[in-house]
Amino acid sequence: MTISKVPEDGRAETELARRLHSVERRERELEQALAAVGAQRERLAAIQAEYELRREGLIERTREVQLERELLREERAKVVAESLTRSDAALH
Repeated sequence: MTISKVPEDGRAETELARRLHSVERRERELEQALAAVGAQRERLAAIQAEYELRREGLIERTREVQLERELLREERAKVVAESLTRSDAALH
């Protein structure tokens, strides 16, 4: 009986060693995947920060353009009013 158990014990140890090696390999793969996800998360945060900065810049530029457009409209209204006043004065 002892002789028949030795090969089984050897096979069991070999199987355990193979399984342990497989688990360790998978653990390394998962650690690499976690590191990659962390790097992607950091990159996404940087992209979001850049996006927000650009977005705020565009909002500010929109305000500036709208203000300038309003000033031009006011100037045009003054010019039209002055032109009408002169035309009216020339008719009388």
